[in-house]
Parts: sequence; C-alpha cells; structure tokens
Amino acid sequence: MKKLTIIFLALVVVVLGTASVALAKEPVTPQLTIEDVLNMAVDNSTALKSGNLTKDQAWESRNDAADDVSLRPSGGGGPVNVKSESSFTKLMQTSNRYLTQGKLLQQEEKSVKLDAYQKYISVLIAQEKIKNAEITLAKDQLSERLAKICAQVGTISNLEIVTAQSTVQASVAALQEASENLDKAFVELNAVIGLWPEDRPILQDTIAFETFKVDNINAEASRAETSSETLWSLQQLVNLQKMDLSYFRYGPGSGALSSYDIEKLDVGIAELNVEEARKEVRNGVYTLYKDIQAAEEQYNKVDAAIKATEETLRVTKVKYDVGMATTMDIKTSEAALVSYETNLELLKYQHAILVANFKNLTGKELV
Repeated sequence: MKKLTIIFLALVVVVLGTASVALAKEPVTPQLTIEDVLNMAVDNSTALKSGNLTKDQAWESRNDAADDVSLRPSGGGGPVNVKSESSFTKLMQTSNRYLTQGKLLQQEEKSVKLDAYQKYISVLIAQEKIKNAEITLAKDQLSERLAKICAQVGTISNLEIVTAQSTVQASVAALQEASENLDKAFVELNAVIGLWPEDRPILQDTIAFETFKVDNINAEASRAETSSETLWSLQQLVNLQKMDLSYFRYGPGSGALSSYDIEKLDVGIAELNVEEARKEVRNGVYTLYKDIQAAEEQYNKVDAAIKATEETLRVTKVKYDVGMATTMDIKTSEAALVSYETNLELLKYQHAILVANFKNLTGKELV
C-alpha cells in the first residue's frame, strides 16, 4: 500500500509539472515599451549574469593578493626583496583584472541593450512589410478579377490572364514570407527578453523620425574615446607593462637585463595598440555620423516623392468621379503611395538604428 501511495504521488508530481510547463507556454501578449524591453533584456542576459560572477571572482583574487603584499620585511627598514616585488605586482594585476571585468560588464550591458533595441525595431519593420504586402495583394487580386471579366468579353488574351494570376501568386507568396519574417522577428526578440517563442508582445512605443545633429563632431569623437571600454582596457595593459619596468629588478647583477629589453618593447607594442584602437574609435564616430546624414537625405527624398504621389492619387480620384478613371487606376495609385510610405517607414527605422549605434558608441543612453 505504501508503495502504491508513493507511485501515485510521483504521478501527481509529473502531471502537475507537465501542466505547469504547458501553462507557461501559453502565448501571452504583454504590452511593452522600449524601456521595458531593454530592462528585460538586461535581466535575462546570461552573459551579464556570468560576467557578474567573474567580477566577484576577480575581487576575491584581488583580496587574496592584497593579503600577500608586504613591500618590506617585518620591522621596517631594509631593501625591498624579490618576493615582495612579485606580491605587489600580483596585487596590481589582480586589481586591474577586477576593474577590467567591471568595464567589460558595462560594455556587455550596452551591447545587450543595443541588440534588444534593434530587435524591437525589427518587429516594427516586419509589421510594416506585412501591411505593404497586404495592400499589394489586394491590388493584384482586383487586377486578376478585372482580367477575368475582360477575358469573358474577349478584350484581352490568355497570356494577360496568366500574367495577372501569376502576379497574384507572387503577392500571396510575398505576404506569406512577410508573415514568416514577422514570426522570426518575434522569436528573436522574445529570446533576448525571456519570453516564449510563441508569445506576441504588443509594442507600445512608436519610432519618430527626428533629424540628428551634433554641435561638435570632434567632441563626440573624444566622448567616444572616453567611454570606450576596449580602449580603457588596452590602456590598462600599457600601465601594467610600465609597472613591470618600475617594480622589477633589472639592474647589474640581477641577470635580467635582457628581460628589461623585452619588457620595454612590450610597453611600446601596448602603446601602439592603444593608438590604433583610438583611431578606430574616432573613425567609427565620423563614419557613423556620415551614414546618419546620408539616411536623412534619402528620407527627405522619399518624403518628397510621397507628396507627389499623394497629388497623383488625388487627381486620379477626381477623374474617377467624372468617369475618366477606373477603380483599378485608384488601386494602382494607392499601392504606389503605400509603397513609398513603407519605404519611408523603413528608412525611419534604419535611421533610428544608426542613431542608436552612435549613442552607444559615444556613451549616451539609447532612450
């Protein structure tokens, strides 16, 4: 009887466990702002959790090294011995490792937020493409219906009917592809914010197009240098190399003159690495700003084209009212307008991503 009771309880646990998993996988539709998404991505990041543990580990190593440091023999006085030098160097190295890990965590958090922001926008882009695909399909289906009517009275050839049908099939396929891309965009977003793949969060924030200007691009480049975790880490390597020259014994009789020459070359190499990294950071700022300006010019061109297309649609509707245009003419003009509007939306999102990368590079908050 006792054995049967244990088996029964085990089955209950399995059933309840399975049920809880099933319930957890029910699609949900939380309403999320961009700030919500960024915070959720940070909380869900395994890399950040692991990095925090590594930082804690680096702190413990630094404390152990501090316990071993004694620059002079007990009682004071006397020369600094080799063991003391080694202990002090170890303390400097472990301290630097701890500080570097903190910088790496900052860099990783910026990367996590930027990735989540881009995935948020990717969902908006996919949704915009579905709207365009739906309108294009509606236009092509109307064209197909008109073609069939014309074929019944013998005013068009079979080839024109086949062409219209093929166009509809292509539009159906395009809509299906757009739908699949939206599903993929949601899956990728959900993965970084800790939701199930089948969840469909409702994104609350829209992206507004705003011309992005900086007062002084050179100042922004300097800001990027200051905020660069990679550049900071490389500079610390220079400091460590210089410290080796300062605290190790390389004088006559030490037997380490050749080591001094090697260490001195290491300092030079480390300094060159810093300088190269600094150039890359500055060039990245200038290049990215040029890309932003180019995107804004393209946006303005498409915006102007929309105004012209709106006028074309207005004229077409006037002609339709007096019998000089058909429903198909209106649908064609509407589809052209929607196509331009979609392109404008996509340019807006691309511009937002470029601006986000610029802010990330120069140490500013994304939102």
